[in-house]
Amino acid sequence: MQRVHLVELEDLPWLPKPIRDGGTDVLDFMFARMGFYRALVPELAALMEATGTRRLVDLCSGGGGGAIAMRALLREQGHDGFELVLTDRYPNAATAERVTALGDPDVHWRAEPVDAFDVPPSLRDGIRTMWSALHHFRPEGVRQLVQAAVDDRVPLAFFDVAAPPALRKLPGVVVPLLAIPNMLVLFTACVLMVPFVRPFRLGRALLTLPLPAIPLLYAWDGMVSGLRAYTPEELLELAHAVRGSEGYEWKATRGGPALCLLGRPKP
Repeated sequence: MQRVHLVELEDLPWLPKPIRDGGTDVLDFMFARMGFYRALVPELAALMEATGTRRLVDLCSGGGGGAIAMRALLREQGHDGFELVLTDRYPNAATAERVTALGDPDVHWRAEPVDAFDVPPSLRDGIRTMWSALHHFRPEGVRQLVQAAVDDRVPLAFFDVAAPPALRKLPGVVVPLLAIPNMLVLFTACVLMVPFVRPFRLGRALLTLPLPAIPLLYAWDGMVSGLRAYTPEELLELAHAVRGSEGYEWKATRGGPALCLLGRPKP
Protein backbone atom coordinates (compact mmCIF):
# COMPACT_ATOMS: atom_id res chain seq x y z
CA MET A 1 0.00 0.00 0.00
CA GLN A 2 1.24 3.47 -0.87
CA ARG A 3 0.65 6.60 1.19
CA VAL A 4 -3.01 7.68 1.07
CA HIS A 5 -3.91 11.33 1.68
CA LEU A 6 -7.48 11.19 2.99
CA VAL A 7 -9.06 14.27 4.60
CA GLU A 8 -8.32 14.97 8.26
CA LEU A 9 -11.11 16.91 9.94
CA GLU A 10 -8.58 19.06 11.80
CA ASP A 11 -7.40 20.50 8.47
CA LEU A 12 -10.84 21.81 7.45
CA PRO A 13 -10.99 25.61 7.90
CA TRP A 14 -14.70 25.53 8.82
CA LEU A 15 -14.20 23.10 11.72
CA PRO A 16 -15.31 24.87 14.95
CA LYS A 17 -12.28 26.01 16.93
CA PRO A 18 -13.31 24.33 20.24
CA ILE A 19 -13.42 20.95 18.47
CA ARG A 20 -10.08 21.47 16.69
CA ASP A 21 -8.39 22.72 19.87
CA GLY A 22 -9.87 19.86 21.89
CA GLY A 23 -8.50 17.30 19.46
CA THR A 24 -5.00 18.78 19.45
CA ASP A 25 -5.05 19.07 23.24
CA VAL A 26 -5.80 15.35 23.61
CA LEU A 27 -3.22 14.42 20.97
CA ASP A 28 -0.52 16.48 22.67
CA PHE A 29 -1.42 14.96 26.05
CA MET A 30 -1.05 11.47 24.58
CA PHE A 31 2.30 12.18 22.92
CA ALA A 32 3.69 13.75 26.11
CA ARG A 33 2.59 10.87 28.35
CA MET A 34 3.94 8.25 25.94
CA GLY A 35 7.31 9.96 25.53
CA PHE A 36 6.63 9.41 21.84
CA TYR A 37 9.76 11.21 20.60
CA ARG A 38 12.14 10.15 23.38
CA ALA A 39 14.28 7.98 21.10
CA LEU A 40 14.91 10.96 18.80
CA VAL A 41 16.07 13.44 21.47
CA PRO A 42 19.78 12.78 20.66
CA GLU A 43 19.12 13.72 17.02
CA LEU A 44 17.82 17.19 17.92
CA ALA A 45 20.50 17.68 20.58
CA ALA A 46 23.21 16.82 18.03
CA LEU A 47 21.73 19.30 15.53
CA MET A 48 21.69 22.06 18.15
CA GLU A 49 25.30 21.29 19.02
CA ALA A 50 26.45 21.15 15.38
CA THR A 51 24.79 24.45 14.46
CA GLY A 52 25.47 26.26 17.72
CA THR A 53 21.79 27.27 17.69
CA ARG A 54 19.98 27.85 20.99
CA ARG A 55 16.59 28.83 19.61
CA LEU A 56 13.81 26.52 18.40
CA VAL A 57 11.06 28.10 16.30
CA ASP A 58 8.20 25.60 16.29
CA LEU A 59 5.67 25.60 13.45
CA CYS A 60 2.16 24.10 13.54
CA SER A 61 2.46 23.82 17.34
CA GLY A 62 -1.22 22.99 17.94
CA GLY A 63 -1.67 22.67 21.69
CA GLY A 64 2.09 22.96 22.16
CA GLY A 65 2.41 19.53 23.72
CA GLY A 66 4.89 18.07 21.24
CA ALA A 67 7.37 20.93 21.51
CA ILE A 68 6.95 21.30 25.28
CA ALA A 69 7.39 17.55 25.78
CA MET A 70 10.59 17.59 23.71
CA ARG A 71 11.85 20.56 25.73
CA ALA A 72 11.35 18.51 28.91
CA LEU A 73 13.11 15.49 27.38
CA LEU A 74 16.06 17.65 26.27
CA ARG A 75 16.42 19.13 29.77
CA GLU A 76 16.06 15.66 31.28
CA GLN A 77 19.12 14.60 29.27
CA GLY A 78 21.17 17.65 30.26
CA HIS A 79 20.44 19.99 27.36
CA ASP A 80 19.25 23.34 28.67
CA GLY A 81 19.59 27.07 28.08
CA PHE A 82 17.64 27.40 24.83
CA GLU A 83 14.65 29.45 23.71
CA LEU A 84 11.43 27.85 22.43
CA VAL A 85 8.89 29.82 20.37
CA LEU A 86 5.50 28.19 19.69
CA THR A 87 3.55 29.25 16.59
CA ASP A 88 0.55 28.05 14.61
CA ARG A 89 -1.71 29.08 11.76
CA TYR A 90 -4.62 28.63 14.20
CA PRO A 91 -3.20 29.71 17.60
CA ASN A 92 -4.59 27.64 20.47
CA ALA A 93 -5.49 29.63 23.60
CA ALA A 94 -4.78 26.60 25.80
CA THR A 95 -1.17 26.77 24.60
CA ALA A 96 -0.84 30.25 26.12
CA GLU A 97 -2.09 28.89 29.44
CA ARG A 98 0.41 26.01 29.32
CA VAL A 99 3.26 28.40 28.58
CA THR A 100 2.18 30.66 31.46
CA ALA A 101 1.97 27.65 33.79
CA LEU A 102 5.55 26.67 32.91
CA GLY A 103 6.84 29.96 34.27
CA ASP A 104 9.89 29.70 32.00
CA PRO A 105 11.04 33.01 30.45
CA ASP A 106 12.69 31.08 27.59
CA VAL A 107 9.38 29.61 26.35
CA HIS A 108 7.16 31.92 24.30
CA TRP A 109 3.78 31.66 22.57
CA ARG A 110 3.06 33.66 19.43
CA ALA A 111 -0.54 34.90 19.50
CA GLU A 112 -0.51 36.01 15.86
CA PRO A 113 -1.10 33.36 13.14
CA VAL A 114 2.12 32.14 11.49
CA ASP A 115 2.16 30.57 8.02
CA ALA A 116 4.58 27.63 8.00
CA PHE A 117 5.28 28.33 4.31
CA ASP A 118 6.17 31.98 4.92
CA VAL A 119 7.80 32.44 8.33
CA PRO A 120 8.10 36.15 9.25
CA PRO A 121 11.61 37.66 9.37
CA SER A 122 11.53 37.98 13.17
CA LEU A 123 11.31 34.17 13.43
CA ARG A 124 13.91 33.22 10.84
CA ASP A 125 16.72 32.89 13.36
CA GLY A 126 16.84 29.42 14.89
CA ILE A 127 16.15 25.77 14.15
CA ARG A 128 12.78 25.38 12.45
CA THR A 129 10.94 22.53 14.18
CA MET A 130 7.64 20.71 13.78
CA TRP A 131 6.05 17.91 15.80
CA SER A 132 3.23 15.60 14.69
CA ALA A 133 2.19 17.84 11.78
CA LEU A 134 4.19 16.77 8.73
CA HIS A 135 1.66 14.13 7.67
CA HIS A 136 -0.93 16.88 7.27
CA PHE A 137 0.94 18.04 4.18
CA ARG A 138 0.93 16.40 0.77
CA PRO A 139 4.37 15.74 -0.78
CA GLU A 140 4.32 19.09 -2.59
CA GLY A 141 3.55 20.76 0.74
CA VAL A 142 6.48 19.01 2.44
CA ARG A 143 8.75 20.19 -0.37
CA GLN A 144 7.43 23.73 0.11
CA LEU A 145 8.16 23.60 3.86
CA VAL A 146 11.70 22.37 3.21
CA GLN A 147 12.18 24.90 0.42
CA ALA A 148 11.20 27.76 2.74
CA ALA A 149 13.82 26.66 5.29
CA VAL A 150 16.51 26.24 2.61
CA ASP A 151 15.70 29.66 1.13
CA ASP A 152 16.08 31.18 4.62
CA ARG A 153 19.29 29.16 5.23
CA VAL A 154 18.06 27.86 8.59
CA PRO A 155 18.40 24.36 10.07
CA LEU A 156 15.25 22.26 10.27
CA ALA A 157 14.11 19.35 12.43
CA PHE A 158 10.71 17.91 11.57
CA PHE A 159 9.35 15.09 13.77
CA ASP A 160 6.27 13.01 13.08
CA VAL A 161 4.62 9.63 13.34
CA ALA A 162 6.33 7.15 11.02
CA ALA A 163 4.42 5.12 8.47
CA PRO A 164 3.74 1.71 10.08
CA PRO A 165 5.82 -0.83 8.10
CA ALA A 166 3.12 -3.50 8.43
CA LEU A 167 0.46 -1.15 7.05
CA ARG A 168 2.59 -0.34 4.01
CA LYS A 169 2.85 -4.05 3.22
CA LEU A 170 -0.91 -4.63 3.22
CA PRO A 171 -2.95 -4.64 0.01
CA GLY A 172 -5.02 -1.48 -0.22
CA VAL A 173 -8.30 -3.43 -0.25
CA VAL A 174 -7.60 -4.73 3.29
CA VAL A 175 -7.19 -1.29 4.88
CA PRO A 176 -10.92 -0.38 5.07
CA LEU A 177 -11.56 -3.59 7.01
CA LEU A 178 -9.12 -2.43 9.71
CA ALA A 179 -10.43 1.14 9.89
CA ILE A 180 -13.52 0.54 12.06
CA PRO A 181 -11.84 -1.44 14.91
CA ASN A 182 -8.94 1.04 14.86
CA MET A 183 -11.34 3.97 15.18
CA LEU A 184 -13.23 2.31 18.04
CA VAL A 185 -10.00 1.94 20.00
CA LEU A 186 -9.03 5.58 19.35
CA PHE A 187 -12.53 6.83 20.25
CA THR A 188 -12.45 5.01 23.58
CA ALA A 189 -8.90 6.16 24.34
CA CYS A 190 -9.89 9.79 23.73
CA VAL A 191 -12.88 9.59 26.09
CA LEU A 192 -10.64 8.14 28.80
CA MET A 193 -7.89 10.77 28.35
CA VAL A 194 -9.98 13.94 28.24
CA PRO A 195 -10.57 14.17 32.05
CA PHE A 196 -6.79 14.32 32.57
CA VAL A 197 -5.98 17.02 29.99
CA ARG A 198 -4.92 20.33 31.51
CA PRO A 199 -5.87 23.12 31.67
CA PHE A 200 -9.43 21.89 32.24
CA ARG A 201 -12.01 23.38 29.89
CA LEU A 202 -15.75 22.91 30.31
CA GLY A 203 -16.25 23.11 26.54
CA ARG A 204 -13.79 20.27 26.01
CA ALA A 205 -15.68 18.12 28.53
CA LEU A 206 -19.05 18.87 26.94
CA LEU A 207 -17.70 18.08 23.46
CA THR A 208 -16.52 14.70 24.74
CA LEU A 209 -19.63 13.65 26.65
CA PRO A 210 -22.56 14.06 26.07
CA LEU A 211 -21.69 15.36 22.55
CA PRO A 212 -18.72 13.22 21.39
CA ALA A 213 -17.41 15.59 18.70
CA ILE A 214 -13.81 15.51 19.97
CA PRO A 215 -13.59 11.68 20.23
CA LEU A 216 -15.02 11.38 16.70
CA LEU A 217 -12.43 13.85 15.41
CA TYR A 218 -9.66 12.04 17.30
CA ALA A 219 -10.74 8.61 16.00
CA TRP A 220 -11.06 9.63 12.36
CA ASP A 221 -7.94 11.80 12.22
CA GLY A 222 -5.91 9.20 14.12
CA MET A 223 -6.85 6.51 11.64
CA VAL A 224 -6.14 8.76 8.67
CA SER A 225 -2.78 9.84 10.13
CA GLY A 226 -1.45 6.30 9.79
CA LEU A 227 -2.41 6.29 6.11
CA ARG A 228 -0.87 9.72 5.52
CA ALA A 229 2.40 9.07 7.39
CA TYR A 230 5.74 9.15 5.54
CA THR A 231 8.78 6.89 5.67
CA PRO A 232 12.30 8.30 6.27
CA GLU A 233 13.21 7.39 2.69
CA GLU A 234 10.27 9.35 1.29
CA LEU A 235 11.20 12.44 3.32
CA LEU A 236 14.82 12.29 2.16
CA GLU A 237 13.69 12.04 -1.44
CA LEU A 238 11.47 15.11 -1.01
CA ALA A 239 14.27 17.08 0.70
CA HIS A 240 16.78 16.30 -2.05
CA ALA A 241 14.28 17.50 -4.66
CA VAL A 242 14.17 21.14 -3.47
CA ARG A 243 16.20 23.93 -5.03
CA GLY A 244 19.46 24.44 -3.13
CA SER A 245 19.30 21.11 -1.31
CA GLU A 246 22.88 20.36 -2.30
CA GLY A 247 23.96 23.10 0.12
CA TYR A 248 22.50 21.14 3.04
CA GLU A 249 23.40 18.02 4.99
CA TRP A 250 20.33 15.80 5.30
CA LYS A 251 19.35 12.96 7.58
CA ALA A 252 16.09 11.07 8.06
CA THR A 253 15.74 8.34 10.64
CA ARG A 254 13.21 6.41 12.67
CA GLY A 255 13.00 6.08 16.46
CA GLY A 256 10.35 3.55 17.45
CA PRO A 257 6.99 4.69 16.02
CA ALA A 258 8.36 8.18 15.26
CA LEU A 259 10.65 9.63 12.60
CA CYS A 260 12.50 12.85 11.93
CA LEU A 261 13.91 14.78 8.99
CA LEU A 262 16.97 16.89 9.83
CA GLY A 263 18.74 19.40 7.65
CA ARG A 264 21.49 21.95 8.21
CA PRO A 265 23.43 24.27 5.93
CA LYS A 266 26.85 22.98 4.98
CA PRO A 267 29.74 25.06 6.35
